[in-house]
Amino acid sequence: MRANEHLTRQGDHETDVFLLRSATSGGTVCAKVTRLAQNGSEALLGVRVTGDVIGEGAALGQAPTRSATVTACADLLVQAVERRQFLAYLDRNPQAWHALCALIFDRLDWANRRRADFASYHVENRLVRVLVDLAGSHGVPGPLGIDLGVDVSQEELGRLIGAKPDAVGVALKALKSKGLVTARYRGVRIRDLEALRHLADGD
Repeated sequence: MRANEHLTRQGDHETDVFLLRSATSGGTVCAKVTRLAQNGSEALLGVRVTGDVIGEGAALGQAPTRSATVTACADLLVQAVERRQFLAYLDRNPQAWHALCALIFDRLDWANRRRADFASYHVENRLVRVLVDLAGSHGVPGPLGIDLGVDVSQEELGRLIGAKPDAVGVALKALKSKGLVTARYRGVRIRDLEALRHLADGD
């Protein structure tokens, strides 16, 4: 699958489950999960990376409809599993059920934290908290700091935290002035994760 191609589309009636894989050994790939509201606004719900399962909701639910659109961020390999095979595998392997339940819980916890952040924090703190979460889940340490491991634009960061791109720009500028982050092409590099964690906790 090529970058910017859709793996699933919101509203489609299909139930296959997909596993994201890299074309190179040890490589990292990512895909973005978005959902379109009735008013036409688009929310970025999360990021999926190498080894993640996609589409389990439609396979497990009673209504076989995709709840979101998943778009490849870069070229990647996809292993498709038909719904019946997927469910049969889970039935034969209780540990796989446990792992899937843990995965679903983690994603629900992410969504709940984002909703709580909307009500409790201003834009800069919401941005800090999501940067810390992304770094913890997908971050790649390097000599210049920690790359988030996913390409996200300023607009997409805004969709994650419920803020306009201009407000995200102001928040990023403030974090840069404190020496906590630097910009890179379609992304952010974290220079001081520990200081960001203190900000995320309100310290």
